[in-house]
Order: sequence, then structure tokens, then C-alpha cells
Amino acid sequence: MMKATPLPLASRLMLLLRLVIFAFALSGCASPVKEHFYQLRFATTETHTEAVARTTQYDVMIDSVMIPEAINRPQLVVQKSATEAQILDEQRWVAPLDEQIRQALQANLQAQLPNAWLSQHPQGHPSAQHYVIRTEVRDLRITPSREVSMDVVWIIYDANRNPLKRQQRRVTAVLNDNNYATIAPAISTLLQDLSDNIAVDLRRLAEVQATP
Repeated sequence: MMKATPLPLASRLMLLLRLVIFAFALSGCASPVKEHFYQLRFATTETHTEAVARTTQYDVMIDSVMIPEAINRPQLVVQKSATEAQILDEQRWVAPLDEQIRQALQANLQAQLPNAWLSQHPQGHPSAQHYVIRTEVRDLRITPSREVSMDVVWIIYDANRNPLKRQQRRVTAVLNDNNYATIAPAISTLLQDLSDNIAVDLRRLAEVQATP
């Protein structure tokens, strides 16, 4: 039985070098990772003008929107099971999620409350009533192919930060497939639903306070 003659050291080094070069060539041919960016949809409104300011019946300041740190990150976070979450590095928000939610609430409310002046800072129109809204997203669960659910609390304060109204709702939207592009529209729909409820609260408070 013949024994295999081992390759000389130089030949082995040359073979190893060729393998390394081949591996680099393969990695260079691989497709680069493609990131996808998503943003929330919200109502479009006209810019405030001095004429609108003179007819404003009440100011509404959208204060902080609080979100758990676990989901307030650049990447989408989805549920794999009841006890397992996955961070999707290639699926990202175009802007911080808490800022997008705040912007969506403000735009949606402005579209529903034409007599209100919506802002993120105190305005102080002298003849207007003043309200402050603070929102807390206690839970946001995204389960691909199943649903998106949000548990939200909002509190409406007067100008002196005395609480006038507190509400909590859990809203759900169905996700029919595993396409990540459907997540942002689903969350946008939930925020529109929440905005509708907040608008109802604000109208009722404004009517009560306007009554002599």
C-alpha cells in the first residue's frame, strides 16, 4: 500500500492562499444587505395663519409621547412568540418612533379639530382655552402575519396641568401576510382611531368649559 507524499510547505501555503482569495471573491460577489425604511402615515393639514389664530377657540399642546425603550429603537421589533422578540436590523424606522407617533397625533387631531390650534409648544392665545395632552404607549406588539396591537393611555390637562380626562384603550389591526411594509400602515390606522377618541374628549371638554 502506497503512502501519500505530503505536499511541500511552499505548495501548502500557495494552496491556502488560493483558498483565501477564492473566499474573498465569493464574498465580494454576494449581494449587499438592503435596508428598508418606514414612516407612519397621518393626515395632512394646512399651515397655521394669523387669521386662523384669531378664530382659535382652544389651544392643544401635544406633550410627551412615552414608549417602552425596548421598542423605541431604529429597528422594527416583532414578536416571534409570546416570550421571544426579534430586532430586524434591515427593517428600520425613518425617524424615532416616539417622534413619529407624536407628529401623527398632532396632524390627525388638527384635521379633526378645525377650531383648535395644535402645537408641540405652549401658544397662549389670550381668548382661547388651553389643553395639554400626554400620551403613553404602554405596549406595542407586532406579530407578522397576525396583528399589531397597541395599549395606549392619554391624559388631558388644563393650562395649570390639572388632569381633566384620563382614558386607556387597546386597539388592534390585522396583518394578513408576512410583508413588513404593511406594519407602518397598520400602526397609522390605529393612531387614527386613537386620535378620533382623543378628539371626542377634547370637543366635550371645550363645550363644557365654554358653557356659562
